[in-house]
Amino acid sequence: MIKTTTLFIKNLTWGKGITLSFLPLISAIVSMKLAILGLWLLIFIDLLTGIRKSLHLNGVSANPFKKVFWLSIKSYLLRKTWRKTYEYGIGILTIVIFESLIFGATPITLMEKTFTIAELSVLVPAAIEAWSIYENMESVSGGNVLNIIKTLLPAPLRKLFRSSKTKDLDA
Repeated sequence: MIKTTTLFIKNLTWGKGITLSFLPLISAIVSMKLAILGLWLLIFIDLLTGIRKSLHLNGVSANPFKKVFWLSIKSYLLRKTWRKTYEYGIGILTIVIFESLIFGATPITLMEKTFTIAELSVLVPAAIEAWSIYENMESVSGGNVLNIIKTLLPAPLRKLFRSSKTKDLDA
Protein backbone atom coordinates (compact mmCIF):
# COMPACT_ATOMS: atom_id res chain seq x y z
CA MET A 1 0.00 0.00 0.00
CA ILE A 2 2.74 2.46 0.96
CA LYS A 3 4.77 1.45 -2.09
CA THR A 4 1.79 2.16 -4.37
CA THR A 5 1.16 5.56 -2.74
CA THR A 6 4.82 6.49 -3.02
CA LEU A 7 4.88 5.47 -6.68
CA PHE A 8 1.71 7.48 -7.33
CA ILE A 9 3.13 10.65 -5.75
CA LYS A 10 6.50 10.12 -7.47
CA ASN A 11 4.82 9.98 -10.92
CA LEU A 12 2.51 12.93 -10.20
CA THR A 13 2.99 15.79 -12.66
CA TRP A 14 1.70 19.36 -12.38
CA GLY A 15 -1.05 18.65 -14.87
CA LYS A 16 -2.20 15.53 -13.03
CA GLY A 17 -2.03 17.40 -9.71
CA ILE A 18 -4.19 20.25 -10.98
CA THR A 19 -6.68 17.78 -12.47
CA LEU A 20 -6.73 15.87 -9.19
CA SER A 21 -7.47 19.07 -7.25
CA PHE A 22 -10.59 19.66 -9.36
CA LEU A 23 -12.05 16.21 -8.70
CA PRO A 24 -14.30 17.37 -5.81
CA LEU A 25 -15.75 20.08 -8.08
CA ILE A 26 -16.19 17.70 -10.99
CA SER A 27 -17.93 15.11 -8.81
CA ALA A 28 -20.27 17.75 -7.33
CA ILE A 29 -21.20 19.03 -10.79
CA VAL A 30 -21.73 15.52 -12.14
CA SER A 31 -24.11 14.78 -9.25
CA MET A 32 -26.12 17.85 -10.30
CA LYS A 33 -26.34 16.86 -13.96
CA LEU A 34 -30.14 16.45 -13.99
CA ALA A 35 -30.72 19.82 -12.32
CA ILE A 36 -28.31 21.57 -14.70
CA LEU A 37 -29.88 19.82 -17.70
CA GLY A 38 -33.28 21.06 -16.54
CA LEU A 39 -31.92 24.60 -16.23
CA TRP A 40 -30.42 24.44 -19.74
CA LEU A 41 -33.78 23.23 -21.03
CA LEU A 42 -35.55 26.16 -19.38
CA ILE A 43 -33.00 28.60 -20.83
CA PHE A 44 -33.56 27.12 -24.30
CA ILE A 45 -37.36 27.33 -23.96
CA ASP A 46 -36.98 30.93 -22.77
CA LEU A 47 -34.85 31.65 -25.84
CA LEU A 48 -37.53 30.21 -28.13
CA THR A 49 -40.40 32.04 -26.41
CA GLY A 50 -38.31 35.24 -26.44
CA ILE A 51 -37.82 34.91 -30.19
CA ARG A 52 -41.56 34.28 -30.59
CA LYS A 53 -42.33 37.37 -28.49
CA SER A 54 -39.95 39.49 -30.58
CA LEU A 55 -41.53 38.23 -33.80
CA HIS A 56 -45.01 38.94 -32.45
CA LEU A 57 -44.12 42.48 -31.33
CA ASN A 58 -42.54 43.23 -34.74
CA GLY A 59 -45.48 41.74 -36.63
CA VAL A 60 -43.38 39.06 -38.32
CA SER A 61 -44.85 35.62 -38.94
CA ALA A 62 -43.07 32.72 -37.22
CA ASN A 63 -42.12 31.04 -40.48
CA PRO A 64 -38.46 29.98 -40.53
CA PHE A 65 -38.64 29.45 -44.32
CA LYS A 66 -38.93 33.21 -44.92
CA LYS A 67 -35.99 35.60 -44.97
CA VAL A 68 -37.79 38.20 -42.84
CA PHE A 69 -37.96 35.66 -39.99
CA TRP A 70 -34.17 35.34 -39.84
CA LEU A 71 -33.59 39.08 -40.33
CA SER A 72 -35.74 39.87 -37.29
CA ILE A 73 -33.60 37.74 -34.96
CA LYS A 74 -30.93 40.03 -33.55
CA SER A 75 -27.51 38.77 -32.48
CA TYR A 76 -27.28 41.14 -29.52
CA LEU A 77 -30.37 39.49 -28.03
CA LEU A 78 -28.84 36.04 -28.53
CA ARG A 79 -25.68 37.32 -26.81
CA LYS A 80 -27.84 38.35 -23.84
CA THR A 81 -28.99 34.72 -23.54
CA TRP A 82 -25.39 33.52 -23.71
CA ARG A 83 -24.32 36.07 -21.07
CA LYS A 84 -27.21 35.08 -18.81
CA THR A 85 -26.32 31.38 -19.14
CA TYR A 86 -22.67 32.15 -18.41
CA GLU A 87 -23.58 34.19 -15.32
CA TYR A 88 -25.86 31.43 -14.01
CA GLY A 89 -23.03 28.95 -14.51
CA ILE A 90 -20.51 31.14 -12.66
CA GLY A 91 -22.95 31.58 -9.77
CA ILE A 92 -23.66 27.86 -9.51
CA LEU A 93 -19.96 27.03 -9.83
CA THR A 94 -19.15 29.48 -7.02
CA ILE A 95 -21.66 27.79 -4.73
CA VAL A 96 -20.32 24.35 -5.70
CA ILE A 97 -16.78 25.51 -4.83
CA PHE A 98 -17.84 26.89 -1.47
CA GLU A 99 -19.86 23.83 -0.60
CA SER A 100 -17.45 21.15 -1.76
CA LEU A 101 -14.15 22.73 -0.74
CA ILE A 102 -15.02 24.99 2.20
CA PHE A 103 -18.27 23.97 3.92
CA GLY A 104 -18.47 20.31 2.97
CA ALA A 105 -21.65 18.68 1.74
CA THR A 106 -24.60 20.19 3.60
CA PRO A 107 -27.68 17.99 3.25
CA ILE A 108 -31.05 19.73 3.30
CA THR A 109 -34.23 17.68 3.38
CA LEU A 110 -37.22 19.00 1.44
CA MET A 111 -40.32 16.95 0.65
CA GLU A 112 -38.63 13.80 1.97
CA LYS A 113 -35.67 14.16 -0.41
CA THR A 114 -32.16 15.24 0.48
CA PHE A 115 -30.48 17.99 -1.51
CA THR A 116 -27.22 19.88 -1.23
CA ILE A 117 -26.98 23.66 -1.25
CA ALA A 118 -25.36 23.44 -4.69
CA GLU A 119 -28.30 21.44 -6.07
CA LEU A 120 -30.75 23.94 -4.58
CA SER A 121 -28.76 26.84 -6.07
CA VAL A 122 -30.03 25.77 -9.50
CA LEU A 123 -33.58 26.59 -8.36
CA VAL A 124 -33.00 30.36 -8.37
CA PRO A 125 -32.07 30.68 -12.07
CA ALA A 126 -34.68 28.03 -12.93
CA ALA A 127 -37.40 30.10 -11.25
CA ILE A 128 -36.20 33.23 -13.09
CA GLU A 129 -36.29 31.37 -16.42
CA ALA A 130 -39.75 29.91 -15.74
CA TRP A 131 -41.04 33.41 -14.91
CA SER A 132 -39.49 34.79 -18.10
CA ILE A 133 -41.12 32.03 -20.17
CA TYR A 134 -44.54 32.94 -18.74
CA GLU A 135 -43.93 36.65 -19.41
CA ASN A 136 -43.02 35.88 -23.02
CA MET A 137 -46.10 33.70 -23.45
CA GLU A 138 -48.29 36.41 -21.89
CA SER A 139 -46.94 39.01 -24.33
CA VAL A 140 -47.83 36.83 -27.30
CA SER A 141 -51.18 35.49 -26.10
CA GLY A 142 -52.39 38.60 -24.30
CA GLY A 143 -53.50 36.45 -21.39
CA ASN A 144 -51.76 35.44 -18.22
CA VAL A 145 -50.88 31.75 -18.49
CA LEU A 146 -50.40 31.49 -14.72
CA ASN A 147 -54.00 32.64 -14.17
CA ILE A 148 -55.22 30.00 -16.62
CA ILE A 149 -53.22 27.31 -14.80
CA LYS A 150 -54.53 28.63 -11.47
CA THR A 151 -58.13 27.95 -12.54
CA LEU A 152 -57.24 24.26 -12.96
CA LEU A 153 -56.21 23.94 -9.31
CA PRO A 154 -58.60 22.65 -6.62
CA ALA A 155 -60.48 25.39 -4.72
CA PRO A 156 -58.37 25.24 -1.51
CA LEU A 157 -55.17 25.73 -3.51
CA ARG A 158 -56.73 28.47 -5.64
CA LYS A 159 -57.32 30.52 -2.45
CA LEU A 160 -53.57 30.60 -1.84
CA PHE A 161 -52.98 32.35 -5.18
CA ARG A 162 -55.66 35.03 -4.93
CA SER A 163 -54.44 38.61 -5.31
CA SER A 164 -54.96 41.20 -2.57
CA LYS A 165 -57.60 42.91 -4.75
CA THR A 166 -59.66 39.70 -4.90
CA LYS A 167 -59.32 39.16 -1.14
CA ASP A 168 -60.63 42.71 -0.47
CA LEU A 169 -63.72 41.99 -2.60
CA ASP A 170 -64.43 38.78 -0.66
CA ALA A 171 -64.35 40.54 2.72
